Amino acid sequence: MAPDEDAMRAAARELIAAGRSFLDAAEALLDDPSATERVVGLVSVIAQQAQRVAANVVNDMTIGSEETDESS
Repeated sequence: MAPDEDAMRAAARELIAAGRSFLDAAEALLDDPSATERVVGLVSVIAQQAQRVAANVVNDMTIGSEETDESS
């Protein structure tokens, strides 16, 4: 087998293992509704924070753009 082929096989095996782990975690969440609620709550908080950060970046870029336009 060529080294590239070995690397691809190893990567595929890692991907399959990660998929199995993900499915095991998903199954565990189905079996524990309170854990599911906690995960959904956490994802919600993360999404809200990401939205705030994105809004701040847009505001900062807009302010920077206005300052550049005024100095021209």
